[in-house]
Amino acid sequence: MSTPGDDELRTAVRDARDANPDLGALKLLAAIKDAKGWTLSEKRFRKALADVGGTAAGGGAAAKPSAKKKKGKKSRRVGDHLEPETHLDSTLDIATIAPKVNARMFNDARGKGLVAAEELQMGEMIWREDPFVACASPALHSILASNQMCSHCLMAWDHLPRTIAACPKCPASFCSRLCLQRAQESSHHPLLCEGTNPAAAPLNEFVQGREWRSLGIVARILARFLTSRAWEGAEAAKAFENRVFSFARVNMEERERDNPSFRAQEGTMTALWGMGHQLLLSALHPQTEVEQARLTKILRKGGRQVTPLTDEEEQRWFSYQAFLELLGMVNLNLEDSGGLYALHAHLNHSCEPNVQVRNLPKGWTPPDSLPAPLPEQLQRGTHKLTLLARNTIPAGDELTISYVPLDMPRNERQQALRLGYGFWCDCARCEREKTPTKPAKEDPEAKRRKEEAVESIVAGVDELAVDDQL
Repeated sequence: MSTPGDDELRTAVRDARDANPDLGALKLLAAIKDAKGWTLSEKRFRKALADVGGTAAGGGAAAKPSAKKKKGKKSRRVGDHLEPETHLDSTLDIATIAPKVNARMFNDARGKGLVAAEELQMGEMIWREDPFVACASPALHSILASNQMCSHCLMAWDHLPRTIAACPKCPASFCSRLCLQRAQESSHHPLLCEGTNPAAAPLNEFVQGREWRSLGIVARILARFLTSRAWEGAEAAKAFENRVFSFARVNMEERERDNPSFRAQEGTMTALWGMGHQLLLSALHPQTEVEQARLTKILRKGGRQVTPLTDEEEQRWFSYQAFLELLGMVNLNLEDSGGLYALHAHLNHSCEPNVQVRNLPKGWTPPDSLPAPLPEQLQRGTHKLTLLARNTIPAGDELTISYVPLDMPRNERQQALRLGYGFWCDCARCEREKTPTKPAKEDPEAKRRKEEAVESIVAGVDELAVDDQL
């Protein structure tokens, strides 16, 4: 395949647009690539499209913004850091999940958060939560493949349970038919099951080979949008969209550009993002008629009628910029225990957190009387999170967790939070630990160890771990 020059590309884009005035941007790109046999990225195509005035339908570089305004905040740059875009999801039934908790939009850089609706005592279970979108850590793949763990809830097995249920299309196994049913809406989606959709195999292999868990989560989000739209209707698809885009998010490329080391890695990172995006399209939004027909056949399960995506939907969910938005969102919110958690994602950071996040065994029960000590280190449970009060929390106080290890020195915490999450922490502990005088010259070996500690935290940002520090 050849690559066109800029003038040749603009001419081809103009001619194709004029000949196909009803096509949106992504379909126009597919038509040009098929006709010319070119290697052409969406980013370069959109630049050329903008140069010649966009599509006839007005779908040039970006989707039209929704007329309905949500209570929230847009991402923006403040000083030297990015503030994520976020809003409250009115469909999240917090009163049922966590009766003693209220959600709130703060008027500063904190965005949304959670506050205690009434006093919470030490050791009190505040809520328990299953993932909204589940995805196992790459470290568990060999255990899952050897049938030692449920492929959905991640409960470890000493021996195969009597209630075990297997995926009818592939080797994945589950605790029960209930776990299998839940998995098909979350962790083991039919459009990503290679027995149902063989085109997903290259994507799955790439995710596992690269241990790129956040890409796996993005794939599950897109797959679930498609089946929600096709099998549950427009209202369900809109509710799903609202839930997804209520999570705090910053475009992945913008976020990485805040990292001083990005310039040296820009080419590699951009190529990796491009590969991930193309594999997602091949599996879930193919451009050839044959592959489109194959995917539509899967979506027509039970005789359902499936309508093509609108240009706005294509732009919202499958464009390269949408991919970077979703990837950035997942990296900010992915919890190591099992994926994305809708209520847990509201929790802001403090270096003196008042909430502990745990994976507790299925047999664990809340204490009979309060206050109570926090549970000891126990065997890892399922992907269900348990949120506990570390201490007495007065009504009205914000609930917080720590995004970094609590034993890190202040400067290391600050660097890890700035590079990994985009903000400088100004919590009470950080203010107390400020050193007004210039520190003594540091030993090179100690400096290297500190830098490695910070880099380790930043590298693992897409897997915010449960807080098992007792």
